[in-house]
Amino acid sequence: RTMRFGGRRQQVQRRQIDPAAAQQIAQVLADLPPLHVAAYNGVTTFAKKFPVTTTLYLIGMALMVFASGMTVSEEAHEEYGQLLEQAQAETNALEKAEIAVARASQDYNSKRGFLGFGCDAVCTTAYEKLQHHERIYKQAKDEHYKAMSHAKSKVGVMSMYAVQECRDLFWGLMGKGKGFAKRASTWDLLFMGLGSMGSDEGWVSFILRFAFQVLMNFTLGLLGALVGFLWYLWELVRSYQPDTFTAVLAFLLFSITACSMVATYLLALYGTVGATLYMGARTVASNMRLEGGAGGNRGPAGHIG
Repeated sequence: RTMRFGGRRQQVQRRQIDPAAAQQIAQVLADLPPLHVAAYNGVTTFAKKFPVTTTLYLIGMALMVFASGMTVSEEAHEEYGQLLEQAQAETNALEKAEIAVARASQDYNSKRGFLGFGCDAVCTTAYEKLQHHERIYKQAKDEHYKAMSHAKSKVGVMSMYAVQECRDLFWGLMGKGKGFAKRASTWDLLFMGLGSMGSDEGWVSFILRFAFQVLMNFTLGLLGALVGFLWYLWELVRSYQPDTFTAVLAFLLFSITACSMVATYLLALYGTVGATLYMGARTVASNMRLEGGAGGNRGPAGHIG
């Protein structure tokens, strides 16, 4: 086959697919079991190979679905509410200190030199004022933590209040992780679309590349949310002032539950893409076998006349 590029002729050879190799690939793909059978075999194989991991996953999912925390007594509930009302003064002081720090930081940044270099007398005064408000904020934060921790100690880390606070922390970070993945995927789609302009990349290849990038973005976002949750979890457990054994037990149970939920999200994402590719491979194999059978049944053309 001859093609002309810039006034020059070049010979282009069309690559031919070996019919025997294509038929062998089609046979291998056609021998794949149905999707539900393959999924069942994969799950059972993993469970037999990793029984401890499977058991911890099931425990975590059961805790996520059914666990709501221990119900506290009426006396503990009333004492907890009273201490929370008493801690309102510390909460108000913390909010005022936070606002003061934000205003002082804005004032200091407006009086700094070009690109933050250099600081005259006015800037130095603003910086000292910022440091003063930061010290007040740290003191107010410590007082607020002590007041809230004293109130939480009346209900315990295994109470429904602690479980709900733990859920709020987890889902809040998960929302941020998914938001990061969505924003990153949007930018990836934009730049991948611009990069593929003028190229001969097909739609199938483009969709596969974008799907892989989306999986990576959600993996990073969800794993980052999990790491952040585990980072803040110990401080949350300590705020309820439990004994050492109870603190370690609560941390492990909350961690297993969070890991199980993140694993479920990732399994759903990767499972959806994997199932789509699996069914596509079986469909291609069926078409290849049909085309091969039709080609094999076609006899020699007769001569007329």
